[in-house]
Amino acid sequence: MLSWSSTTTRRNLDLRAVADPVVDPGTQAGRQLVALARAAVGTRSDTTALLELASVLGLEAAVDAAGVAAAFEIYNRVIDATGVPVGKGSQRRNAEIIEALGLDRFPHAGL
Repeated sequence: MLSWSSTTTRRNLDLRAVADPVVDPGTQAGRQLVALARAAVGTRSDTTALLELASVLGLEAAVDAAGVAAAFEIYNRVIDATGVPVGKGSQRRNAEIIEALGLDRFPHAGL
């Protein structure tokens, strides 16, 4: 979705921002959206990211973003729980993104 929207809006999307908070994602309120995503998957309750996003985009957009983050979190949990495999074709097509974001590493496995 971000790749499509960045093409449509003619913004330069930098997916490295997902893994590196120093990198600007290149989207409207990108840093605040990344902070919200990090807070959504964190272990502590933190409303700061949501409030900062609301100050940039407005409360309605911030609540919508929180809803999207919640939906993605549940999708990931379902996929992890059921062990849905990633196909070899998808792995090849997305190899550059997988490498750049470290998606083939599982730092949470040691927790």
